[in-house]
Amino acid sequence: MAPSSAAWRAKTSLFNSPPAPESSVQLQLSLTLADDLHDLLLITGEPLDYLLAAQRLLALRAAPPVLCRRIMSTLVDDDRRFCWASPSTIGLADWRLADPDLSTVSFVVIDLETTGTRPGAGKITEIGAVRIEGLRQVATFETLVNPLRSIPPMVIQITGITPLMVRDAPRIEEVMPHLLDFVRGAVMVAHNAIFDLSFLNYELTRLRGRRLGDGAIDTVTMARCAAPGLPNYRLGTVAGALGSPVAPTHRALADAEATAHVFLHLVGRLQEQGITCLDQLRSHVDPSHRRDRHKVALTRDIPRRPGAYLFVDQDDNVIYVGKAEVLRDRVRSYFLARNDHSRKVRQAVRRLVRVDWEETGSPLAAVVREQQLILQHRPSGNVQGSRPESYVYLKVARQTGGLRLYASDRMGSHNGNAKQPLTLGPFRGRGRVKGAIDLLNRCYPLRRCSGRSTAGPCLYGQTAKCLAPCRGEQDVLREHDDLLAALVAWIAGEDPLPAGDDPLDRGRVLMTTLAAERRYEEAQEVRDALDGLAGVRRSYRALREACGLRLGVFTPASEALEPSIQLDLVWQGRLHASTVLTASTAALEIGRLIRSLPDDDTGFDESAAAGGAQGDSAGLPADLVAVPQQELDLLLAVRRWVAESPEAHIVPMTGAPGAPVTAESLEGWRVGLIRAALGRLS
Repeated sequence: MAPSSAAWRAKTSLFNSPPAPESSVQLQLSLTLADDLHDLLLITGEPLDYLLAAQRLLALRAAPPVLCRRIMSTLVDDDRRFCWASPSTIGLADWRLADPDLSTVSFVVIDLETTGTRPGAGKITEIGAVRIEGLRQVATFETLVNPLRSIPPMVIQITGITPLMVRDAPRIEEVMPHLLDFVRGAVMVAHNAIFDLSFLNYELTRLRGRRLGDGAIDTVTMARCAAPGLPNYRLGTVAGALGSPVAPTHRALADAEATAHVFLHLVGRLQEQGITCLDQLRSHVDPSHRRDRHKVALTRDIPRRPGAYLFVDQDDNVIYVGKAEVLRDRVRSYFLARNDHSRKVRQAVRRLVRVDWEETGSPLAAVVREQQLILQHRPSGNVQGSRPESYVYLKVARQTGGLRLYASDRMGSHNGNAKQPLTLGPFRGRGRVKGAIDLLNRCYPLRRCSGRSTAGPCLYGQTAKCLAPCRGEQDVLREHDDLLAALVAWIAGEDPLPAGDDPLDRGRVLMTTLAAERRYEEAQEVRDALDGLAGVRRSYRALREACGLRLGVFTPASEALEPSIQLDLVWQGRLHASTVLTASTAALEIGRLIRSLPDDDTGFDESAAAGGAQGDSAGLPADLVAVPQQELDLLLAVRRWVAESPEAHIVPMTGAPGAPVTAESLEGWRVGLIRAALGRLS
C-alpha cells in the first residue's frame, strides 16, 4: 500500500521535526494512519507486529521502536476498530469477537468405521465421538450402526466388526438425531477429517439435505505442523509418540479417544507458541488457508445485515451465490476461516475478483433471494438448484391396459381431464427415481409395458412377473390398479400396504436373497435402489410439508427511526409478502396482507401445477402434489429454514396443512399475528 506524497510527508515529519504536543500528534495520526492501518489489516487478514505495521505505514525501512510503539498505542486507544491481539501485535476488534479463545470453544472428536472407502458405496458401521469443553473431555458417544449391507472380509479382519454384531444395531437414520444432539454447537475434529466427514455429510445430505463439519480441524495437519519429524502421521504413530493412554484399535470410540488426546496435546504445544484462538489455530496448521486472505479487503463495505451475496469472476460472470443472516461476517469467513466447502466452491473463491450483494429485510427473505439468483445466473459453484430442468416427476398414466407408473421430465397439466396422468414431484436425481420404479417392478407384479397388446401378454406377463392387466380381464385389471394405487399412496406417505406389507422390507429381502446367491452386483443395484426409493418417499413428504406452510415470521427490522419489526408472510410454502411493522401500522398492514392472499384453497395456479384433486375412483390419493421444476428448490429452502430456525418467532395458521381455508381461520390468524407483532413491539 503506497501512501500519497502528502500523507508520506505528514508521517515522516514526525521523525524529522521537534516533538509536537500530544494533541497535535493524535490529530495528524487520525487524518491518515488509522484508515491505512485498517486497510492493511484487512488485506493481511491476521494480526501484525506493531513495529512491522508502523514501518509499512510510514514507508520507512527503519523507525525508532519507542516512537512506533507510541504511534500504534495512540491508534489502538483512540480507534475502536483496533485492539491488541497480543502484547506486540495489532488486530481488528471484530476479529477478536469472531475468533474465540480455544478454551471457550466446544469440540467433538469423531471417528467412524465403514464398510468401504467411498461414501454411498460404503456405509457406516460404527460411530465414536468425544466431546471436549474447556479443553477437557466431558462426554463420549458410541454406537454400532446397521449398514444394511454385507461387510467385506478384509474390513471384518481390520475392525473386528462382524455382520452379527450390527444385525440388531440401529440404522443410520435412527442414530443421526442422537449424534446431532451430541455435536450441537461444537467444532468437529478428526484424524484425516475429510474421510470421516465425507461419510457423515453423505448421510446427512441424503436424510436431511444439510452438511456437518464445515471448519473442521484435522489432527493430521496439526501433527505435521506441531510435531514434525515423525516417521509417518498415521493415528497409531502420532498417538504413540504423544503418549496417548488409549491405543487406536480400528474401533470408533477408542480411535476417537486417541485422537482427542492427540488434539489436546497439540493444542497445548500451539498455545505455548501464542496460538490461543480458533482461527489462529486453523491458519497456523493449514498454510493454504491463507492463500485467499488478501481478498478479505473485498468485504470492507459489505453490511452486517441479512441478504444474498454473489461471487463474480474477472469476466463478470456470477460463479457462486449464497445467503447469510449477517452478510459481511459470512463472506469474510471464506477468507478468514478454513474453507471446507465443496471443490466447486473453493474454485469459486479462488476465481472471484468482486463480491456483489443484495440486502434483504430478513433471513428468510435472504433464503428466497438466494434461490432466485441461483435460478437467474446458474452459477458454476452452486450444485443444487442450478439445473431444475433435470428434475423428474413420478407419473401414473390411466390407460386401457391399466395404470402405469413411470418417470417424466415434464409436469404437464391436469386441468380436470381424467385421461391425463397423475403427477407427483418433481424429484432430484433421475437415476434414483428410475431405480425406485425398477425396484417396485421387481418386488411387485406391476405392468411395465406402455400399451395394450393384441398378441398376448409380454414376457413379464408370461413369466408371472406381471399381473398382465393388458389382457383386459376386469378382475385382474382391478387387482393390478388397486395394487399400484396402494403403492402410490405409500410413496405419498400413507401407512404400509394391506397386511403390513412394506416395499422397503420387500426390497431388503430381495437384496439378501441375491447376496446369498452370490449375485453381488445385482444385490448392490437393489441396495442403491432401496436408498433411492426411501429418498423419493422422504422427498415427497418434504415437498408436501413445504406446500402446506402457512405462517408469519417476525424478525428485527434492519433500520428504523422508531421501534419496528419485519414480518414475512409465507403462504403455501412461498414468501407471499414482506413488510416492516410499527405499533401504529401493525394492525392495518397485517389486515392488508391477509386480504391479499389468493382466494383458492390450494394456493396453486391450476395452469402451473398439477396438485390438488388428482385422485379418482381407482383408489389413488386425491391430493397428490406436483409443482413446477423451478419452484422445488425454493419451496424446500423455505421449509428447511423454518425447520432449522427454532429461534425465529413464527406464528403459524392454525389447522392441518392443506386444510380448506375459511374466513374464520383467516380471521384467527390475523388476530394472532397482530397480537404477536404488538407483543414484540411493546
